[in-house]
Amino acid sequence: MIRRLLAHLFRRPPEIRREATVLVTMHGAQRAWLEARDRRRAAAQTERWGADCQREQRYWTAVMREIERQTGYRHQPDTATRILKR
Repeated sequence: MIRRLLAHLFRRPPEIRREATVLVTMHGAQRAWLEARDRRRAAAQTERWGADCQREQRYWTAVMREIERQTGYRHQPDTATRILKR
């Protein structure tokens, strides 16, 4: 019962699964993840503000996570990027 409830709460909406599947089919795992990241960045740079912009960013973040879930791909920044973030 609890497992079914948790599965229902954490299930990805069908449009997110569909978007991730299409991107992976078209581009492969790594390029699909990068494409979703680029779309999230583009959503952040639009002139829209507020809830609509945040909703679109959350959508693309969820697509990125779904791509990771479907393919097992984990994006690792290069060594220079990791060092600079310290």
